[in-house]
Amino acid sequence: MFKPLLACFGLLAACANTVGGPHDLVGIANSAPIHVVVLHTNDIHGQAAPRSATWLDRDNPPQLGGLPRLAGEISALAEAERAAGALVLVLDGGDWYQGTPEGLVDDGLAFTSLLGRIDYDAMVVGNHEFDHGVPHLAGLIQASGVPSILANVREQVECFCAEMAPANCACGLNPKSGCMCQLGERVDWAPPYRIVTLTHLGRAIDVALVGLITPDTPTITHHDARALNFEDPVLEMERVMAELAPLGIELVLPVTHLGVDRDRDLARAFPDLPLIVGGHSHTTLRNGVHQGDTLIVQTGCKATVLGRVDLELDPATFAVLSAEASLIELPNTAMPDGELRIDVEIAVAAESLIQAGAAEMDVEVGRLVSDLGRSRGTVSGSAGNWITDVMRARLGSDVAIQNRGGIRSDLTAGMQTRRDLFAIAPFGNTLVEVEVTGADLLETAKRATMDTRHSGIEMSGMTVQYAGEWPDGEVVGVRIGDAPVDPERVYRVATNSFLVGGGDAYFPESIEVAKKLDTGLMLRDLLEEALREGAGERVDTSNRYEVLR
Repeated sequence: MFKPLLACFGLLAACANTVGGPHDLVGIANSAPIHVVVLHTNDIHGQAAPRSATWLDRDNPPQLGGLPRLAGEISALAEAERAAGALVLVLDGGDWYQGTPEGLVDDGLAFTSLLGRIDYDAMVVGNHEFDHGVPHLAGLIQASGVPSILANVREQVECFCAEMAPANCACGLNPKSGCMCQLGERVDWAPPYRIVTLTHLGRAIDVALVGLITPDTPTITHHDARALNFEDPVLEMERVMAELAPLGIELVLPVTHLGVDRDRDLARAFPDLPLIVGGHSHTTLRNGVHQGDTLIVQTGCKATVLGRVDLELDPATFAVLSAEASLIELPNTAMPDGELRIDVEIAVAAESLIQAGAAEMDVEVGRLVSDLGRSRGTVSGSAGNWITDVMRARLGSDVAIQNRGGIRSDLTAGMQTRRDLFAIAPFGNTLVEVEVTGADLLETAKRATMDTRHSGIEMSGMTVQYAGEWPDGEVVGVRIGDAPVDPERVYRVATNSFLVGGGDAYFPESIEVAKKLDTGLMLRDLLEEALREGAGERVDTSNRYEVLR
């Protein structure tokens, strides 16, 4: 296990104090509150270039964000706030490189190394950092030099099961039924937390930045993540707090890749936490949200805005007196003072990544007659309908199923490029056909609608009958074509390698994965092939969920 790492910066001098020990309180009773500015990002997903903000103006979208613009704003703001007497922290909530062609150059190393040039104090590991496997992630962290943190991932250990234990005895599953499970060591390629020492008027303020990742990670990334234990964030936070207790830490800030709902759970379990800097759910929280007295913040995704939190600390006790959150828009135009805040060195490097893929990615492949959009709950998205129709047609399957989490963008009607298809299907998942019983299809439909941790499924050749208001209702039936599903019949289902490999845990473990065909054809290549053959002329917007009130 890593020992706490010390990172120091200050206004008046280099760090004079290390972790622990009381700090001098003489002569500060009447001083002003200490101002701490937390700048934060999350779910950058390889966004080297600015984004066309079609959600603001479809016909003439402004260009927002991108890594050079984000880095320039962080640098300018941090410098200005420190000059004005504030203390500054810069944090990231995970998912660094996966999601664009530029992000995947050198399997993510080139882009992640650019993140390493930004003055981050801590960056939590996100689930997509595992997409190329655990050894790749460990090497990526070491080679890029990013200040990673990750507390709740541990090595697995052997379980010792008593004779009275059930047959499915496993670590963490049945702790009271005969399973004797030792807690594994934390992974040795990322420290659980980093302790940053801020200096105010010669006095040290030790801040512990704790990294927590969603325990769903093994089901939504590379299969070898399942060889690790992703511990419950609340339980791991209890262990971290116990470790930090003797160190005299003034401020503990979780930096998480959990999503807003689990951040709320964490805040309920630790109501004294003043702030949680989050990621994973891509939630745009313009002024943050409160769970009790805890402020939870997140910026959305794709380097479009920069998050800011202004904390005021009591000068005697360092208790947080107030916390205010805001988001800073990042237009790629000059500021009122005429300055365009862009990190020039990162801009040059990012442009080289963009140009490396431009010749291939900017090729036009076909036209869409209408927009493709995403959805959730018991409403089909036109993007999901089109993708699953293409999958089913390609293999002649009875049914096609696609996880909504694998559909990463909307598409606007008109000519499409390979870059557009990469945006909607950035992962390397391949088209697979598997044999599934009707009973298993019904179980998949139930899991996909009941488990709101994930975003659900889209389908072709299949209708899910749902009674009640989502998510409080229930699946009551499935239709294949015009007929009710036959529980005993075996159906041919076109899907993707992520789902067949256990991703999102939608398919029952009982499916006969041995009877499968992996075409080796990546989904975005399948979509390109379909567009070239005219499939963009056929977009079905019907709802493939039958909602029974």
